[in-house]
Amino acid sequence: MVLETSVDEILGLDFSNIRPIEIMKMPMLGNIASGEAIEEQDLYVMAGKKVKADFCLSVKGDSMIGARIYDSNIVFIRKQPDVETGQIAVVRIDNEVTLKRVYKYKNCVTLIAENPAYAPIVINGHEGKAVSIIGLAVAFQSAVR
Repeated sequence: MVLETSVDEILGLDFSNIRPIEIMKMPMLGNIASGEAIEEQDLYVMAGKKVKADFCLSVKGDSMIGARIYDSNIVFIRKQPDVETGQIAVVRIDNEVTLKRVYKYKNCVTLIAENPAYAPIVINGHEGKAVSIIGLAVAFQSAVR
């Protein structure tokens, strides 16, 4: 007996709504981890055009694994000087940068890792440290694990 049908028809698969992903080049500025400076590089990563970011960074370390951001993932950043409390951002503390959840209070900023092995970073206004938001994490790219 010969079936006059395809495997797709048997499985009920309909691929008529699949469209190609439009891609663009995104500048890769370097690596980010707690205490590591952004190292400028001349690299690019291909990303979907729907990713509204200005640049991307390669994650080093495991401080954000609770947010499913793992070592060697690429995180896409939209440049902006402020974020909402609870959002993940690239933050500069003096000459170092880190990727953490940002919590803003009246007299301090607390940066929280998504891994309980790391203590919060609390920056009080009277410490004299220069703290600034570089940008909001808007997407990440991960390899299948």
